[in-house]
Amino acid sequence: MTFVSLDQVMKEEAHRIILKNVDLVIGESSHIGIKMSNEESVMLFDLITGRIPPSSGHIYRETESIFSQMKDEGLYDSLTVQSYLKFFKELADYPDPLEESIAAFSLLDVWGTKIKKLTDDQKRRVSLFRMSLFSPDVLLIENPLDNLSGEGIELYLKAVEHVRSGITATVITSNSIEDLLLLTSEIYRYNQAAGLEKTDLFAEETDDILMQKKESEAFKPNRVFKVTCKLADKTIFFSPDEIDYIESVNSVSHLRINEEYFPTDLTMNDLEEKLHTFGFFRCHRSYLVNLQRVSELISYSKNSYTLILKGHPNVKVPLSRTRLEEMKQLLDF
Repeated sequence: MTFVSLDQVMKEEAHRIILKNVDLVIGESSHIGIKMSNEESVMLFDLITGRIPPSSGHIYRETESIFSQMKDEGLYDSLTVQSYLKFFKELADYPDPLEESIAAFSLLDVWGTKIKKLTDDQKRRVSLFRMSLFSPDVLLIENPLDNLSGEGIELYLKAVEHVRSGITATVITSNSIEDLLLLTSEIYRYNQAAGLEKTDLFAEETDDILMQKKESEAFKPNRVFKVTCKLADKTIFFSPDEIDYIESVNSVSHLRINEEYFPTDLTMNDLEEKLHTFGFFRCHRSYLVNLQRVSELISYSKNSYTLILKGHPNVKVPLSRTRLEEMKQLLDF
């Protein structure tokens, strides 16, 4: 069942186009992630919920049960978690006791605590709990993992899974692809020229036989190799040790260097082959990470692993469950 569909939607505000060429279908149990700015996210949510009309294009809604949760949304600070959620339970006419869901949102320890004394991690879960009481068909969430601690991310992912146990469709926006990878596998990027482009994160399937062969190969240091990137009329050369990681988006490889991204004509398979001896590891089908830059391995759930880079605690590089053992052997831990 399709809850909401957007057809060539454009929205202009103050003589400036904010969204353009947006096509999107939100169906039952859809779990969609969209990389876009905060301004674009606010506009998209207002259009989907019907708070504002599009400047052109069409939006079709088969449900009015659509709720949105913005990142900086305020709560009632003077209330306790229990009294706050009890208020919304009655407002939503939620039939089940709140206590049955406390564990899913990991709020038992702060059940009687005033909201103003909670951490940002805890407030984000209280807000999600509140939204779940309305049993929405469509739940829109803006940047939910932004500025959360590692433990906060783990508990939030657990709570989201609980919310998704029914037919609720979720649309999550963020300016971080890495955050979206933790939350969903259907990911889009927005740009005004093309609208929403589905990110083909899994386009380059790895040849298992080739991977097994490479597992047995030892590192061969001291090779001279530069990765080239063409920008306008310039060709830029990067040494492997300058690169944090490489991300493949729609079959184009992007080098991340000092918080900037540089596209290269080389494919992920080419880069993996050339950079393997310089300590790079295919941690995910769409990611090649410089192991020398890795400082932490975090497991948010039994199937979710993330690598944290030195000096960049907010940068999260996904690690596939199937690659974990290989990485353990390489790093001997």
